[in-house]
Amino acid sequence: MTPFVLYYNGPSAHELREGYNLSLRCASLNVLADAYLKYGNYAHVPPSLLVPGGRTLHLLRLIHDLKADVIGLQEVERPLAAALEATGKWQQFWSPKVSDPDGCLMLVRPNITVTDFVTHYNDDSDYLMQSMVIGGVTYINTHLKWAPADEPQHPGVAQVEELLGWVGKNRPAVIFTDSNDRPGGPVRACLATAGFVNICGNEPTALIGSERAPIDLIAVRGVHARRIQIDLRPENIPNTACPSDHIPVMAYIETA
Repeated sequence: MTPFVLYYNGPSAHELREGYNLSLRCASLNVLADAYLKYGNYAHVPPSLLVPGGRTLHLLRLIHDLKADVIGLQEVERPLAAALEATGKWQQFWSPKVSDPDGCLMLVRPNITVTDFVTHYNDDSDYLMQSMVIGGVTYINTHLKWAPADEPQHPGVAQVEELLGWVGKNRPAVIFTDSNDRPGGPVRACLATAGFVNICGNEPTALIGSERAPIDLIAVRGVHARRIQIDLRPENIPNTACPSDHIPVMAYIETA
C-alpha cells in the first residue's frame, strides 16, 4: 500500500526559523476504539477491519507515516497501546479511563525532554486529561464529550472550563482534542475566549454517520503554530489508509 502524502510549503520540522529555538511536528488523532464500532454505521467498511484488532497494523503504519515528534491520541485501548510500545520508537504515556475501555495516549520521540507529565481525572464526570511540559510549553491531550450545542449544562464546555482552570490564563499551551464541536459551537467559543486559536481550520476531520464534521483540533496559545495539510479526506473511512473514522490533524509548534 502506498502511504498517504503529507505536504507543507515551508521549512522542515527541524529547520528552525530565525527567532525560534524549538520546532516540533505535532499531530492529534482519534483512533476509534474497537469498543465503539458497534455505535456507528460502518456498512461500507471491509469486515476484516471491524474485528477486534483488525485495524491495529494499519494504525501503526499511519502513526509511523505521520513522522511526528509529538502525538496526542484519543480512544486508545490497551492492545493498541501495547503494540505501539512494542515498536520501541516512542516515549509513551497512556492514561486509561476509569469506566470505559479506552483512554488517551501521548507519544513523544525519545530525543525530546518531557517533564511534569500528569493524568487528570474527574471522578464525577469521568473526564480524562493528560498534560506534559516540553520546552516550557504545556501540551494537553483530551477527548471532550458530545452534547447538542444548545444544551444548557453542556458537558464539553464543563470539561473545557475544568481544563482552562487548571492550565491558567497565561501559560503557553497546545491542546490536542476531539472536541465533538463544530465551528461556532460553545466548546470552541470557550477556548477562543481563553485566547486559544484552532490552527487546523474548519475543514472536515471526521465522518459522523454520513456527515463530514470538522471536530478535531490543535488549539494553541502563546506559541507560533503552522498547520500541516494532510492529503486525506474523511470519506469512506475507516479504510486501510486511514483506519479510523477521523483523519489526523497536524501542525508545527514553534517556541522562542
